[in-house]
Amino acid sequence: MDLLEAKRLLETGATTPLALLEEALERAQAFRDRNALAYLDEEAARKEALALTEELKRGQVRGPLHGLPLTVKDLFPVKGMPTRAGTKAPLPPLPEEARAVRRLREAGALLFAKTNMHEIALGITGENPWTGPVRNAVDPTRQAGGSSGGSAVAVALGIGLASLGSDTGGSIRIPAGFNGVVGFKPSYGRVSLEGALPLSRSTDHAGPLTKSVRDAHFLTEILAGESIPLEGVQNPVFGVPLDFLEGRLGVEVRKAFTRLLEDLPALRAEVREVSLPLRGVYEVYTRLVRYEAARIHEKALKEHPEGFSPQVREALLAGLALTEKDYRDAVAEREALRLELAKALRGVDALLLPVQPLPAPPLGTEEVELESGRKGHREAFITLTLPFSLLGVPTLALPFAKVEGMPVGLQVVGPYGEDGRVLALGGWLEARLK
Repeated sequence: MDLLEAKRLLETGATTPLALLEEALERAQAFRDRNALAYLDEEAARKEALALTEELKRGQVRGPLHGLPLTVKDLFPVKGMPTRAGTKAPLPPLPEEARAVRRLREAGALLFAKTNMHEIALGITGENPWTGPVRNAVDPTRQAGGSSGGSAVAVALGIGLASLGSDTGGSIRIPAGFNGVVGFKPSYGRVSLEGALPLSRSTDHAGPLTKSVRDAHFLTEILAGESIPLEGVQNPVFGVPLDFLEGRLGVEVRKAFTRLLEDLPALRAEVREVSLPLRGVYEVYTRLVRYEAARIHEKALKEHPEGFSPQVREALLAGLALTEKDYRDAVAEREALRLELAKALRGVDALLLPVQPLPAPPLGTEEVELESGRKGHREAFITLTLPFSLLGVPTLALPFAKVEGMPVGLQVVGPYGEDGRVLALGGWLEARLK
């Protein structure tokens, strides 16, 4: 059941906020081994659900999300809940509640739990030595992805109807791909990150993880506080950056993606090869994000370095060692990459490429095998998603195939500000890929 279906059942009296919450709590209990949740106060959640149920009986509706149980990634402050961001290090000062969370609450959402995440959002595996790994929704021996892994697993397993996540280099899309759900990274700035724990202010995005594209559209409008009209889709033209993908996929994901491209013309879509070399994009992104992250956590890094796990501490220290010139160079190089992407998007409705080179790997994986040979896990997985966070363009992830019995996601990438176009194309694809 997706969010809009549950909303319809509430509106027709076929269910209640309390019944929806009880179902979410049962699922949370049944799948405790997945370690999706960072914080849950069942008593407080039931009290709020009861109030929402009584209001609904009296015809009082707080907003479009009235009584719908949602989870929130643990870097967004939620009133009445702790915020730890998966670390033991002290966090910079944060307000009582993030603006995006407030938008959900004002719309009537039942915010009942915080989700586990990769430490301070600096990582894509979902494995965290402080909180334990988030385990894949389909196969608990595999990674959930990060950093919004708990959110994706919760949505996939019905622990709530949707979740609020964040994405700096793939942190919504990689977990969505790994767990077979939908994840949307809106255009940069579309959804406010005011009050959330930042990682890289120039690259961070907030967005929803959901069961369907229509839910992603519905939630994004609420989070953004504005209407996002869906563009009509007829005979779409998809650009495929084969040069960028060269050597960056695993053999089986390549086969699945090729089959999709071969099937699209029969569905009245045109597939066009576009050039998007994006040389050096991994290095530019790494330099820029680590520089910004190190400055956000500089005080804790100097005063309580032991609060960060070794891998995260090492990445932050590498960021601290970068000079202002290194950072300015990265910013300038980003502008050149932005022009390259704009050129690739000219004449097509959106770009298509896989979210991930391989299905979710086993927990503890450090290296993987791609067409081009062995690669470190981080570079192999994040290179396919990071360009579109770095460049701030709307990108949707939705499931499109199974490899080794595991879900694999597809990215739909559009020009900056064209969120409605990307969501409409995602809906078009979703309807035809089922």
